Amino acid sequence: MNITDTKTLEPGQKGISHGITPAERLKSVLLAQEFIIFLIVVALLSIGTMINANLMGEDNVKIMTRDIAILGIAAVGVGFVIITGGIDLSVGSMVGFGGVMVAYFIKHYGWRIETSVLATLGLGVLVGLAHGLFVTKLKMHGFLITLVTMGLARGFILVITESFPITGLNQDFKYIGQGYVSDLIPVPVVICVAIAAFAYYLLRFTYIGRQIYAAGGNAEAARYSGVNVDRRVILAYIISAVCAVVVGMIQAARMGLGHPGTGEGYELLAIAACVLGGYSLMGGEGTVPGVIIGAILIGALQNAMVILQVDPYYHKIVIYGVLLAAITFDYARRLGYIQRGFGTIVKFAARFRT
Repeated sequence: MNITDTKTLEPGQKGISHGITPAERLKSVLLAQEFIIFLIVVALLSIGTMINANLMGEDNVKIMTRDIAILGIAAVGVGFVIITGGIDLSVGSMVGFGGVMVAYFIKHYGWRIETSVLATLGLGVLVGLAHGLFVTKLKMHGFLITLVTMGLARGFILVITESFPITGLNQDFKYIGQGYVSDLIPVPVVICVAIAAFAYYLLRFTYIGRQIYAAGGNAEAARYSGVNVDRRVILAYIISAVCAVVVGMIQAARMGLGHPGTGEGYELLAIAACVLGGYSLMGGEGTVPGVIIGAILIGALQNAMVILQVDPYYHKIVIYGVLLAAITFDYARRLGYIQRGFGTIVKFAARFRT
């Protein structure tokens, strides 16, 4: 009797046996949501370039990659919370909070840029810690506590700025959002790559990452296995808040001011990028490359609609229409409809060849 051994599972992936055939491996790749989204991005950019060559022009590519990187940072952060089975609705407000606070420290306190950045990151850690403690110790759903923070953070920065932006930030700080490495790569792209690389390493190659997936996949089983689920959930919320304030500081540097209205609605785009990238809102699934691909699709789609002069009123309809399609595909895949359809196509093709 043949017994097929099962290889060690990679975080965020389903089991694949050693006895998998090349056809089955190809099928799993072709049906992966990340691969489908990648093909959509390629098709979108190809068609858009044929309509307007400026879409892939150097200047526009710089703008598009900067926007994608900024969204990618926020999405990577909230992705940690989603993996644990939670949700963070405060991302947009924390983006505004990060931008205003770093500008406030620089202008009103006269602190050095480095000190202001570190202080703002520290505030992000405190907010994320508070979220995690409410979720783990008071058993409050992340939806509720982050909904509260969404209002509190926005209200706080409106109070300290009196609804007026903090202007006059120096050029050294603006470099974070406006600068380029070798006059080619936007600085936010470098920051995004660094954060994504760290997140990828943490989730895939460390025990902490495996425990984060376990906490989202089955919290009770993880506890019985000796995983400190509370610590992993708290860590996820801290990472999400810190990534949000990093985005806020980049946006403040990019605009040259700390605006209290920055980041409104950004939480929806970040969550959308995660869902498009294959994250499950039930927890326990998702990879960093997937969320980056999701951010690329949203950023490319937004940029293409601007370049192609699509009426702004249609932008959200298009973006969330694509999100609906991705969610539908994901649920159809989970229910086996996509696999059965793919199998039918393969069988038909085999009969046709014979």
